[in-house]
Amino acid sequence: MNKYRRKMSEEIQLDDLDFSIIKHLQKDGRKSFTEIADELNVAVSTIRNRYNKLLEENVLRIIGRAEPEKMGLHSYSRIMIAVKPADKTGKALEKLKEITELSFLAQTSGKYNIELNVMCKNNNHLLKTVDKINSIEGVSKLQITSYLNVLKWGQ
Repeated sequence: MNKYRRKMSEEIQLDDLDFSIIKHLQKDGRKSFTEIADELNVAVSTIRNRYNKLLEENVLRIIGRAEPEKMGLHSYSRIMIAVKPADKTGKALEKLKEITELSFLAQTSGKYNIELNVMCKNNNHLLKTVDKINSIEGVSKLQITSYLNVLKWGQ
């Protein structure tokens, strides 16, 4: 049984049924409770109650994920950023949040303070996005990795 943290002092216990429900919804977020219940051999009310609890406890959130290529986004990259001095990291993160091309943003440890992913139309669009990032005060170094072929998206 895994534990998820809701707050620092509170933990949520998830069992195999919870994980099975999540797995079904990851494959098809529109799958009905009836279909899930039939496949897991439990009552529909059990699925509904578990689903509502997962939402209430912020373990599960429902989002729509579009296929980037079908939206004309053909240049997908990971960018690692070093911010110097380190006390400028907070302001840099706030500025980065404003960049619409970002699909992921995290503060990290190690050689680079920040990791982000961007989705751009093409390499020219990527270059313009990198220019925006480079213009942020404190950004001192970038490492860019372009994804050539994404084989699986995280759930």
